[in-house]
Amino acid sequence: MEKIKLPYANNTVIPIVDLIEYFQKTKLNYLIIGSTQVTLQNHRKPDSLDVWLRNHKNVINYKDTCQSVNNVISQLIKYKSFSLGLRKCPKTNRMCKALVFCNNQK
Repeated sequence: MEKIKLPYANNTVIPIVDLIEYFQKTKLNYLIIGSTQVTLQNHRKPDSLDVWLRNHKNVINYKDTCQSVNNVISQLIKYKSFSLGLRKCPKTNRMCKALVFCNNQK
């Protein structure tokens, strides 16, 4: 099973299938990355990859730490289901870095 490791969550491991299932369940094609150094409660992009990672059931004590760091993004785009792109942020309507889901890959 493919997994990603979160270096700023004590190397917590998240199965990539959890993220794929999230994309499929929500019928999203992308998530804004939304990396920011704020507490989870004050995060301005609640529908971002950063918030999804922080809220994952395996992340316990690091919810107020940015998790969508370059290392994590690099791990994800090595997997065939994801690529990096620019997409419109649903919160700000600006073009932002996004994790794009290539749902024709498994």
